[in-house]
Amino acid sequence: MNGLTYSQKKYLFAIYKLGQNGENVKSSEVARLVGVSKASTAAMAVKLCESGYIRKEHYGQIGLTESGVKAANSIYTSYIIIRDFLENALDLDEKTADADAVKIVIHASEKTVNHLAEYLLKR
Repeated sequence: MNGLTYSQKKYLFAIYKLGQNGENVKSSEVARLVGVSKASTAAMAVKLCESGYIRKEHYGQIGLTESGVKAANSIYTSYIIIRDFLENALDLDEKTADADAVKIVIHASEKTVNHLAEYLLKR
């Protein structure tokens, strides 16, 4: 997962969340979840394909490769830990905890997120 940009993390997270059962997802669904245009999603899909994180099928279907699953799973696991902390330890409502956990895990450096997750797991 080293070297992923904020945008790449955001897209991998969205693809992983939408296709939790390992299914391919529609690029239009990814665009909706990320909050961008279909054209922006198509451009990022090309970059993620070239980097080996996703494969793009016909008709806008996107699936994660093995390295994509590994990177997205790491992001998602940290998100779950952070969301749980925000909701349970800080007593934030579920909606706020979810939204803030996404922002934290996407915007913070990988090093910070890993240290935060390790800290929270030890509590």
